[in-house]
Amino acid sequence: MLEVFFSLITPLANIFWFSLLNLGICLISIHWIYVRNQTGENPKHHRALQSIGLVLALLAIGILWVKQWNIGDLLAFYTVFSGVVYLSTLNRDKNVLKEARGWFLSILFVFVIRGYIYEPWQIPSSSMKPNLEIGDFVLVNRNAYGLEIPFTGRAKILSRSPEIGEVVVFFPPHKPTTPFVKRVIAKGGDRVTYANKKYFVNGNELEASFFSEDISGGNLFYEQNNNISYVIRKIPSRPAVNGSWEIPEGSFFVSGDNRDNSSDSREWGYITEDVIWGRADFIWMSWPQSNFPNFSRVGKVE
Repeated sequence: MLEVFFSLITPLANIFWFSLLNLGICLISIHWIYVRNQTGENPKHHRALQSIGLVLALLAIGILWVKQWNIGDLLAFYTVFSGVVYLSTLNRDKNVLKEARGWFLSILFVFVIRGYIYEPWQIPSSSMKPNLEIGDFVLVNRNAYGLEIPFTGRAKILSRSPEIGEVVVFFPPHKPTTPFVKRVIAKGGDRVTYANKKYFVNGNELEASFFSEDISGGNLFYEQNNNISYVIRKIPSRPAVNGSWEIPEGSFFVSGDNRDNSSDSREWGYITEDVIWGRADFIWMSWPQSNFPNFSRVGKVE
């Protein structure tokens, strides 16, 4: 069903149609306020317009999803728009004022929570196994590395760099519209070597102690980096792809915890602060493939 919807919406996935859809939503909202102020009623034709507005909103959300645009910018726009609508209804019909206030506060709440505190995101691959599994829903801390400024392409103020060992969500250089999640292994100025399935940073081996084997035959280790301990997974049957990298200043070397099944800096290079979306802090739900949602993995991302 969703595949059909997105296939239908793809031809409309451009800035022209996106702007037109949102203009239609705004005009319907303004029309509603005008009619209520004039008549105090909600005529049938306007209820039909409200239904059309809902369809327009679904189409706009579909375009956002297809294009992977920043929904925070759209929320910022509607926060301002609903705020202006609310102010314009002061000293008018109390029912109109109540509705407008409800719009503004609801959108403002979602904008602040989603844009500046936490945003939910589902893990799409097994590259961070066993710490993050396919189907895990994580809360991405949007202000962990600074406050994002709306309409600036994810520019931040009061920014800080991620710490080594943290799990970050970002947009990699080879797929700039697809979020990836990896662990920071090293930062600018460091030299990283990967040999015989072991990381060396500035010549120092990241200590890894074997403790178990999982049901799929993968070996699990506790690895230490920057005084942080976390679990990594190696697949004995897969050969190591060795390499050495000098990390440029302002860049970060990231790697999946599932070392033999991860597309990361070993393959496509480094990331910079401007492409980092946030830090993965908590697992709040899991929805494995061919199974029901559950809360068995709820907890802090290690």
